[in-house]
Amino acid sequence: MKEKKKQTNYFSKHNVGTQLRVLYIVAIIIPIVLIGSIVYIFSYQKLTENYEHLTAVKARQIQSVLMTTTLYMENVYDKVTQDEELQELLASQYEDTYQVQHALMGYDGFTQILRNTASLTGLQLYVNEDFLKQEKEINYFTPITDSVKATDWYRQASATRGNFWKSSLRVGKYGVLYWELNYYCRIPIPKTSSYAILVLTVSNDHLRSLIQRDEYDVYISVNSDPVFFSSDRSYSGNSLPVDLSDVSVRLATGERTINSEHTIAATTALVPYNTDDQINILVTARDAMYYIHRLALVFILILCFTVAISALIIFLYARYFSARIQTLRLAMHKVSHNDYEIVHSMQGDDELTATFTDLTTMVTKLKETEAKIYEAKIKEQELHNQQQQMELKLLANQINPHFLYNTLETIRMKAFAEGNRDVATAIKLLGKSMRYVLNNTKTTATTLDKEIDYIRTYLSIQQIRFGSRLGYTIRIDDNLQLSNYQVLPLLIQPIVENAFSHGLRDAEYDGHIIIKISRSGNDTLITDVFDNGVGMDQKQLNHVIEHLDIPQLESDHGVGLYNINNRVHLFYGAEYGLAIKSRPGMGTLVTLTIPLINLREEEE
Repeated sequence: MKEKKKQTNYFSKHNVGTQLRVLYIVAIIIPIVLIGSIVYIFSYQKLTENYEHLTAVKARQIQSVLMTTTLYMENVYDKVTQDEELQELLASQYEDTYQVQHALMGYDGFTQILRNTASLTGLQLYVNEDFLKQEKEINYFTPITDSVKATDWYRQASATRGNFWKSSLRVGKYGVLYWELNYYCRIPIPKTSSYAILVLTVSNDHLRSLIQRDEYDVYISVNSDPVFFSSDRSYSGNSLPVDLSDVSVRLATGERTINSEHTIAATTALVPYNTDDQINILVTARDAMYYIHRLALVFILILCFTVAISALIIFLYARYFSARIQTLRLAMHKVSHNDYEIVHSMQGDDELTATFTDLTTMVTKLKETEAKIYEAKIKEQELHNQQQQMELKLLANQINPHFLYNTLETIRMKAFAEGNRDVATAIKLLGKSMRYVLNNTKTTATTLDKEIDYIRTYLSIQQIRFGSRLGYTIRIDDNLQLSNYQVLPLLIQPIVENAFSHGLRDAEYDGHIIIKISRSGNDTLITDVFDNGVGMDQKQLNHVIEHLDIPQLESDHGVGLYNINNRVHLFYGAEYGLAIKSRPGMGTLVTLTIPLINLREEEE
């Protein structure tokens, strides 16, 4: 009973919408997430196991290919060892080098072997230098020179009677380096109680044609030698990208980090016939983790979509149901406080609609009476507002601009008399500026020289405020007689003010504004206003340009430029207006283009 009461109290303390949302989370979201997580974990495991199985199968296939290849090499070794013609050739005594060359050139056994064995790309038989009697090879016969004796493979071949496998570096055509798998074999010569060394080179191209697959990366090495075969040819010559000293890695399949990439890898090894060597094989599923992660992404998207759709439905219904209850509650609350103006309505045929209908019927007569009283109050308030507006207009009309000018002049003369020339100058400039603004507030035209003079006055005031931190330059074409040309009043100064306010105010260095007035052809006046301020990045510039034709209601930044552009469009036409260029840290250039109106020509 206590638990039930506790649950009831919990729900009763929250509105209906909150109750529905809590029920949704408990009854829908938690089960979906729980079941989805179980399904995802199961799918992840199965997909991982599948890739591990395929990778292990691929490793065994490569192992089989290498086993077949090494057996071919062993067969070649047996064939060469049992070649009586070759034995007789190596055991014979020759009087001079010419006889040796003639005998070796007449032997075609090696040519036949290379022709019939696709997996073999190279064959060399190293013989005693006394036998060959020269330093160059003849028909696959190579003398054992001092340089040959210095190699690791020769020392190993001389120290043991067994055959062995080893990777080695070969310089190919155009100086390209290749790592290859070689089989080193001792060929005994019983008649002379000596031996020759046969070197068989496995064809990497042949191996690549048998084991190369786009979906797998393959790395093969022998013993601890560098990798002689890799899907990525550039990786040949590097160490195997796994630590085979780790027993858990040596012959295993699973998730590994290979070359800084998380993937699924399988390792195996092959001990070639009649040797003690070990050929190590590493196979990685190139796109395994990509598909596994894509599965996770798809699952998460499906889960999010399912939760989002169900959440949208329940939240919309909760909002709808809660809104209807709220409508009824607000209406009843108004009536309880003697407010009978029920503006909302409720659609439907359920109990809430019936209750709301009864309520509206109950207050209908009261609303009619209240409406009459309300209309009377509104009329009374309107009369009161009109009286206040008339009083304000009368007060405003009492303000005389000449009174402002005379007052400023009195203050200026007092400051001048007291020796405060800066204050006197500032007041003089301020009065001059106010006079220009008030005189041109209701006008539609002024001359260009007056507009420029007003700009000089504004900049002079700013120089008094900021001193040497602000400098300016005004450049005017020599062929422009400013007093002859007409412009809209207060058109250029807001551009200069914008340059100062948004370009130079926060600059950490001395600011400078350049104003250039020129003409283009005979019918266009161009005004460039440049500041060396903070500038704007491309995003900020695009925002300002966008709002040249759209006013900003939330901020005053750019409002002046909008007003200028709008005035120009309304007065001169849409083909004229503002253009803006800016770069961060270098400044901003604003260009105003308007038609050139010559007063003298119009008078004529």
